[in-house]
Amino acid sequence: MYTQNTSVDSGSNRLRSKNKVVFVENNDSFSWNVIDALPFSRSEITIIQHSRESQANKIPDDANFVVIGPGPMDPIRTGLTDIVLLCAEKKIPVLGICLGFQAIGMAFGAKLIRTNPVHGKRSSINFSSSRFFPEFYGDVEVMRYHSLSLENIKSPINTIASTSDDIPMALEHETLPIAGFQFHPDSFGTSRGTEMIHSFFKHAL
Repeated sequence: MYTQNTSVDSGSNRLRSKNKVVFVENNDSFSWNVIDALPFSRSEITIIQHSRESQANKIPDDANFVVIGPGPMDPIRTGLTDIVLLCAEKKIPVLGICLGFQAIGMAFGAKLIRTNPVHGKRSSINFSSSRFFPEFYGDVEVMRYHSLSLENIKSPINTIASTSDDIPMALEHETLPIAGFQFHPDSFGTSRGTEMIHSFFKHAL
């Protein structure tokens, strides 16, 4: 569905397409940072404001990509897990950032727990081999803003990056084009963060 009308413009490092990219906005101050880091023009991005009651129904049938942005609260109370499952059913690629990352994990059975707050703090995390981020392996410095974390991540979701104390920092689905970051790749404090975001869309194609 999402491969026919898309090509990579190596000059601008943006995806040339007729795609409709849906950004699920969760009332977060970092939302525009994420939007600006996406490899799409603003004209290709449809922003959907958070609404638990109607959010899932607002994902257009012709959406080619869905990005679930950061935000307060948790995936259950925001209804974001429903969006992940809807996209999985339709095989629409999903990238989740922070709250979006947690929504992906919880949609496939992970548990959300409270951890020590790390707001605006850099951490070194370790990447293992992955489908969507093959250019990243080993230690990478990232910027974190969260006080909730996932545990008991299980198949069909794999943890592909974590901190030295085993807090999951990146995940991906075993077969579907779904991945997420607990940290903020859109932050200046994340080494090669924009490249990480672009890597997902490149390999999801």
